[in-house]
Parts: sequence; C-alpha cells; structure tokens
Amino acid sequence: MKKILYTALVLFSFIFVACNNDIDADAISVSDYEFISFQDDALNFELNQSGVSTKTITVYNSRKSSSDKTYNLEVLPSEFNGGQGTTISSDYYGVPGSVTIPANASSAQFDVTITDNGFGSGDRLVLGFADDNSALNPHPLQMDIVIVCPMNELILDITFDNYAEETSWELYTDITTTPTLIASGSGYDDLDDQSIQERLCIDNGDFGFVIYDAYSDGMCCSYGQGSYSLTVNGEVIHQGGSFGASEVTTFSLP
Repeated sequence: MKKILYTALVLFSFIFVACNNDIDADAISVSDYEFISFQDDALNFELNQSGVSTKTITVYNSRKSSSDKTYNLEVLPSEFNGGQGTTISSDYYGVPGSVTIPANASSAQFDVTITDNGFGSGDRLVLGFADDNSALNPHPLQMDIVIVCPMNELILDITFDNYAEETSWELYTDITTTPTLIASGSGYDDLDDQSIQERLCIDNGDFGFVIYDAYSDGMCCSYGQGSYSLTVNGEVIHQGGSFGASEVTTFSLP
C-alpha cells in the first residue's frame, strides 16, 4: 500500500529530533521534502515453474514536477537488514537501473522479470532506491517468490523405508505412442525412513509413472513403513508401497 503521508510524518519527526537545536522547528514543513516510494512494501511474485514471469511495479512521488524525474533503482544484497536481502542470483532476474516519472505525474511503472531456477519457499528479490536519488526513500520492496504451475501440477510424495538408496522413479509422457522420459529421481542414500516431495508441472497427455526397488522387495513393510503417492491438481490418483521390483501407474490429462 502507498504510505507516502505516513512516511513523511515519521521522517519529519526524525529530522526534527536530529537537527541542531538552534533551528526553528516551525521552519521545517513536510512539504519541504520529496518522497519516493513503492506501491507495496512486500508482495508475492508468482513465478511459473520452470518458466519466466514478469510483474509490473508501481512507484509514487509525493511531489509532481514540471519535468521528467528519474530515480535510480538497486537490488539489495543478501546481507541487507540482517540477512533479509535478495537470495537469487542476478543471472535469473531482470531489473531496470532506473524508473522515470513523467512531467506533471506522480507515479510510474517498471517491469521485473524472474526466470525459475529451482527456487522455492524463502527465495526473494528485494529492491530499493539508490542513495544518490534526491528524494527520501525509506521503504524497500520485498518480493517473495511463489512458484505456480500454469498447467497441471503433479506432486510425488515418498516416505522411504530403511533402505532409501534402493528407491528410484521415472515419469514418461506419450506412453501410447513413443514414451519419452521427462523426469526421474534416484540417489536417496542418506534418506532412510525420511520423506521427500517432488513437484512437477506437466502438460495434458498420457503419462506413465514407474517406481523401482533395487532389491525387489518394494518399500513396505519388511524393512520399514515406506510408501508413495501421486497427486494431480489436488486429487490423489494413486498410493502404494507394497510391490516387488517395480510398480507402474498410468494416467491421462485432462
């Protein structure tokens, strides 16, 4: 939310206390200061899984100008505010170096682009206005990345038995024509009796999921209570754990 007036009052109080006592407080007015702010202090940036997403950001100025005014932007580093800064590499985001508010206007917009690189909960991009700007700008913008699936979301939940390293899985598409491997998982050596979750974004089509046990005794129940489940768009389509060397589940979307 736009907090220009609130920000102005807070900073006015700070300036009044910090200034030399010889300065007449009545000579200082909120209108003497120019403030620049983001529309929001924090927001969710919905990022397409394994894709690219763009979000439009709005900034406001407390004082209109008869000419264009340009304000420099900066990406705040990870150590900002005690480790609350940006967590993603500059290789995966696009942020302009500045934003220009046109003459006789009080706002402007710019686009931020992020490319998914396996990001998850806790990843964020934090922006601020550079210190060389003429306007006061106390509030940064924190964008928390939320991964969304624009197609069908497949969730694989696995609880391993006592021998997690024996488990592996594969997901195929086009199983009625030419099966094509699109995802797989293995190498769970250090996850005995633990659980994992894999989220996959898949298009419509015919699919085949195969889970393997290298010792041919499945995941349950001789050596632990292992199990797995497949959920598509919020609906559980299969649950299992008791099988031999492998188990196959086929499904079609939509």
